[in-house]
Amino acid sequence: MVVRRRKKRVNKMLGQRTRGNGDTKRRRGAGSRGGRGLAGSHKHKYSKYAGKFGQEKKKVLSRKIVREINIDLLIQKMPKLEVAGKISKEGTTIIIDGSKIGFDKLLSKGELTQKIIVRNMKASKKAIEKVKKAGGNVELEEFAREEMNEKEKIEKTAEEKEPIKEEKSETETPKETKKEEKKE
Repeated sequence: MVVRRRKKRVNKMLGQRTRGNGDTKRRRGAGSRGGRGLAGSHKHKYSKYAGKFGQEKKKVLSRKIVREINIDLLIQKMPKLEVAGKISKEGTTIIIDGSKIGFDKLLSKGELTQKIIVRNMKASKKAIEKVKKAGGNVELEEFAREEMNEKEKIEKTAEEKEPIKEEKSETETPKETKKEEKKE
């Protein structure tokens, strides 16, 4: 048996410019696709990339993340928080400061058996009911003050925009009011 030392030369398509691949205009280089990438996006490929240009992206305002904790999870974490010194005890009452433990709001999931006082934390209505039912209290000093200030500001701006109009008495006639205005 004879082993070939070099590849056999293929003569089939020699002399043909494209060797069976069609017209060279449709095949060689990036010219067949009108350029590479986004080339021509403002000219001959505008319809393909029309939505990408000239639009500003919407700016997302950062929101404050409210860190919430349920009553049952708070009860589970109490021993660790007490060891760390983030919770204090006065007799049988446990005092929980939201700013120390790193939570902003107390939610109502779970059962509460101990008497606790919650400070510097918001709380849901059901959570407040459960804390009061167990003999504790929720002190919303800072948050209540902020909400009251916001309400007062809203009321003041509403009064400034719409001043209270004085009602005319029924006994006055239009002629009398005109006379009074002229005197003033």
